[in-house]
Amino acid sequence: MSLVFQIAYHALTLLSWLLIASALISWFPIDPRNRWVRLLHAITDPVLHPIRAIVPPIGGISLDIFIALLLLWGVQRVLAQAMWS
Repeated sequence: MSLVFQIAYHALTLLSWLLIASALISWFPIDPRNRWVRLLHAITDPVLHPIRAIVPPIGGISLDIFIALLLLWGVQRVLAQAMWS
């Protein structure tokens, strides 16, 4: 069972980095038709879409990535505790 927790933990770490990359890319004028950008959005948008549906942008600033990262890190913390117990 520990192996399953470790795989999930590392998958969430990878997803966290991809969310951060998505946030950074949004600051620059990068072609949205680029295949790597499309791949990044294909991976991160299913995580962000439910949050966007609940939390609207505040003052033109979208908090969806920040909220997603907090949730992912919370789940990672629970997984880490489960691995060590």
